[in-house]
Amino acid sequence: MKAILLILIGFSEGVIVGVALVAFLMVLDVIPRLIDLSNSENSIFLYQKLIVLGSIFGVITDFFNLTLPNIFFINKLLVIIIGFIFGTFIGLVAAALTETLKVLPLLSKRLGLKDYMDELLFIIILGKVIGSLVYWLFPTLWFAG
Repeated sequence: MKAILLILIGFSEGVIVGVALVAFLMVLDVIPRLIDLSNSENSIFLYQKLIVLGSIFGVITDFFNLTLPNIFFINKLLVIIIGFIFGTFIGLVAAALTETLKVLPLLSKRLGLKDYMDELLFIIILGKVIGSLVYWLFPTLWFAG
């Protein structure tokens, strides 16, 4: 019974995170902007395939704990290429978020926090930095074994 409950909770969390990511990307219009900037409107079907295949590949590598091959310099080269791809994606999301930050002044005005805008941004940044430091400096909290 406990195993079934854990499976349901894990599946539910995965669905929630997946839906949130898709909603996040749709709200920020990351993919349409990327298509517009690269003038590749004729490759929309390719974009769709790559997004789905990338998601499936990410789930499989995470679920089965796959690692890169350790063949001479190929491992280091793959890490550089994958790091560049991940960095590009994070940069696109960060650029889209800068436009979304226009929402914060409106939200702070409606909540009566207009005078505390600097503090609000500082708390958001501080939370992100602390979360990243905890994640990277204490990996035993997140990874079993």
